[in-house]
Amino acid sequence: MALTPMMRQYQEVKEAHQDALLMFRLGDFYELFFEDAVTASRELDITLTGRDAGEAGRIPMCGVPYHAVEQYLERLIDRGYRVAICEQVEDPKAAKGLVQREVVRIVTPGTALSKETDQRFLAAVVESGQRFGLAFVDVGTGEVLIGEADAEACQDQLRLLRPIEIVVNAGAHVPSWLDHFASSTATLLTPRKSGPKQLVEEQYNVTSMTALGLCEASASTLALLLALTYIDETQKMKLRHLQDPRPLFRNTHLALNQTAIHHLEITQTARDGQKKGSLLGLLDATVTAAGARLLRTWLERPLCQEAEIVRRHDAVGFFVDDLILREEVRDSLRGIHDLARLVARFAFGSANARDLLSLAHSLVKGQAVIETLEAAEAPELVSSLIDELPDLMPLALHIEASVVEEPPALTRDGGMFRSGVDDELDRLRSLQTSGRTWLRDLEQRERERTGIKSLKIGYNKVFGYYIEVSKANLASVPAEYERRQTLTGAERFILPELKEREAEILSAEERAMAKEAELFQSFRDRVLERRTDIQSFADALAQIDVVQSLAHVASERRFVRPQINRSVGIDIVGGRHPVVEAMATGQFVPNDTRLVQGEHIIVLTGPNMGGKSTYMRQTAIIVMMAQMGSFVPAQRAVVGIVDQIFARIGAADDLGRGQSTFMVEMIELAEILRQSTSRSLVLLDEIGRGTSTYDGLSIAEAVLEELASREEKPLTMFATHYHELINFSERFPSVRNYSMAVEEKKDGIAFLHTVVTRPSDRSYGIQVAKLAGLPPHVVRRAQALLEARESAGADSALALAAATSEVRERPVEESGGGAANGKERAQTSPELALFDGPYRSFAEAVAAENLLSMTPLQAMNRLNELIEKARELL
Repeated sequence: MALTPMMRQYQEVKEAHQDALLMFRLGDFYELFFEDAVTASRELDITLTGRDAGEAGRIPMCGVPYHAVEQYLERLIDRGYRVAICEQVEDPKAAKGLVQREVVRIVTPGTALSKETDQRFLAAVVESGQRFGLAFVDVGTGEVLIGEADAEACQDQLRLLRPIEIVVNAGAHVPSWLDHFASSTATLLTPRKSGPKQLVEEQYNVTSMTALGLCEASASTLALLLALTYIDETQKMKLRHLQDPRPLFRNTHLALNQTAIHHLEITQTARDGQKKGSLLGLLDATVTAAGARLLRTWLERPLCQEAEIVRRHDAVGFFVDDLILREEVRDSLRGIHDLARLVARFAFGSANARDLLSLAHSLVKGQAVIETLEAAEAPELVSSLIDELPDLMPLALHIEASVVEEPPALTRDGGMFRSGVDDELDRLRSLQTSGRTWLRDLEQRERERTGIKSLKIGYNKVFGYYIEVSKANLASVPAEYERRQTLTGAERFILPELKEREAEILSAEERAMAKEAELFQSFRDRVLERRTDIQSFADALAQIDVVQSLAHVASERRFVRPQINRSVGIDIVGGRHPVVEAMATGQFVPNDTRLVQGEHIIVLTGPNMGGKSTYMRQTAIIVMMAQMGSFVPAQRAVVGIVDQIFARIGAADDLGRGQSTFMVEMIELAEILRQSTSRSLVLLDEIGRGTSTYDGLSIAEAVLEELASREEKPLTMFATHYHELINFSERFPSVRNYSMAVEEKKDGIAFLHTVVTRPSDRSYGIQVAKLAGLPPHVVRRAQALLEARESAGADSALALAAATSEVRERPVEESGGGAANGKERAQTSPELALFDGPYRSFAEAVAAENLLSMTPLQAMNRLNELIEKARELL
């Protein structure tokens, strides 16, 4: 089927990019055809039209304006599509026949410029023996992270950094666990023929990879190569704003896996995944996008170096103590644009004059922050930041003096620069002005000469300048007017002198716009030349923003400065959960925590809703906040530096991997036992509850024994309803019993949310069920069954089954609720026997016997029959 020449050109380009939607540049629009048009019309909610394609007839078509393409690209990328951008690569006026077109960029999820504040990483994964190389690149900010580790550590990093796209080598073994990252898009890529040395040196303009601290054969370098190759082949250019690669795995940070971040609700809530209600939501009082991004990084990667932590505490304290200075800095930071993302726009070539002016204004505002801090006696962290900053004011002031206050959105429209910036531009503008004046004079003169008051001079790209006269006035048109176009209600004419002047006017306009484009390119080049300095300036402002944010929240929430040392242990007085406290309608009850060498395990008992999980979480959060450099919610806190935090709180399954709640719990528990050290903080909540009572109790007891007796004893908080475990304090001197206090009342119980240094002998489960609104008859039945268990021996299944309806009617308040102590509960807590089929018949037969009506001989014979029947059933 024969297509038009242009559609054949389209088909040739599309053949090479079958996996992407093709945006084909036609004039001022990017057009999509065939199935791509149908898809884009549906996803972007734009009109689907048609176009004549020769013998193929009318084909589907839709399009978007070229100057607004970024917003449409973002919507398509967010829906999981790749988009190939096909541009006109020669001047249409100079083209002979079809304008040459080429794909100049392939936009993918990991290479799209996003307006989001959060980082958006492209990840590359390379397997090398038993190790995996990882590279993360955020093209929006230029950040590059690399590292290598085993599969487990690599998975933790993938969960933590949440890449939007993952790249692997075509033909290479793809680890099965990559499939578990459903939010990512795995992309196969043909390896680049040139070696890593050449590509990396080209990207970073160095003569040797050793200048970047890279080893050519390492897995991390191979991953970096893969990421850079992918970017090079999709973006068709070097992204000059990419920063030097930084190590991903460091011993300088407290290790937090994604499980702990999830359970502790550090960056989002576990229930609905929202920032509001998380620790990040509470601590984020930043006023810049870069500050908000950095705060999240500090939260996810607290420090392990005492000196660095103290430097941050000093800086936070500096802003806490000076409210006036803090507010002045906050005011100066407001309105500063995301400098890292602005630099990326210049690197991609998508920046306009408004971006140029935003950059300049942000640098000026940032300089005001620096000058404010220079006038104060800033602590070492702040002073080191501002002392090392490059001087960017000449660039900023030059931009502000050159660009008009309200520049156009499109660089092609001109009008970006002020008068006096360039002599040639001023001369061309003068010609434009005189030409427009001449046109106005000509229009007025012709109206007077012809008597046609509605006569006007206009312009279009097809006919150039013309004189338009309505049909009602055609009789008054002079003979020297040359007709060029007929419209419904008017006709258009030209004059020889108008055509003679047209070339001069249009030439001046074109040359002026070309000159402005040239000037803008020179400013773009100057920005990219200073890209490293701008990125350093942006990083310093982000750190200042985070520090003042932490100080702002500390002042509002009555946080105190923690003491940090290298000892092993945690001693918190009056600790509070900052998020729960902020959301509570009443007064939050503070509690103490003491975990030190020799007393490194807390067995925490008490009722559901008593606050066990909150108490454990607040301990971990206080440690995290202290090590990230923040003040903490407590009266006093002494924190010996922790290397890892493990949290196993709450229940969740993973159906996508075919793993039950209990399986997930055991996998996470295995990781904790394998990786924790004497400097780790371990939070375990209700270990073993996902299986049968005896299995669960046995697992919980074995785990507690392991943690209490191992050589590397982690600081552990072990919450449980297995009251048998409170006896561990007698076996191991390092175990301490804590519980959540409860006040028993006539009509139920009251939760005091207070931690006491003694065990709880009851879980108050039935009372909690009653508070939750369980039907009264169900509560009464549960109470009766509980009493039967507690009064019966371990082998008295028949007595338990015989709990009568009279017992069911007894109110829950009458029983007092449970056994007197944990030892009794251990002896009298059998599994509930279930009687079905022949077992139920046998039980009913036994229950129906009336031994008092029999003679002793009859009773002995009947008992023998029952014994024989029981043996048959067994």
